[in-house]
Amino acid sequence: MGKNNDDGGYCFDLLKEGLTDSELSGWGRLWSISVGLIGTVVVDPVLWASKHLGADSEPQDYDSSDPNHPFNQNY
Repeated sequence: MGKNNDDGGYCFDLLKEGLTDSELSGWGRLWSISVGLIGTVVVDPVLWASKHLGADSEPQDYDSSDPNHPFNQNY
C-alpha cells in the first residue's frame, strides 16, 4: 500500500486504495479509509511543508563510526 517514492501524498494514496481496492476486507477497508482520511488532513501537509522548507529526515553529516556522535550513543 502507498507509494515508496518521495512525491508525498502517502496517506492520500492509502485513502484512495481504501475507496477503490475491491480485494480489501471490510475491516481492512475501514482501517485504510480511516487512517488515510486522518493522514491526508494531518500528515501529508506536514510532510509536504517540511520537504519544501528543506527539512531533512536524516542528517547528512552523520558518521556511524564516531562513538562521540549523539546518534551513536545508547542511553
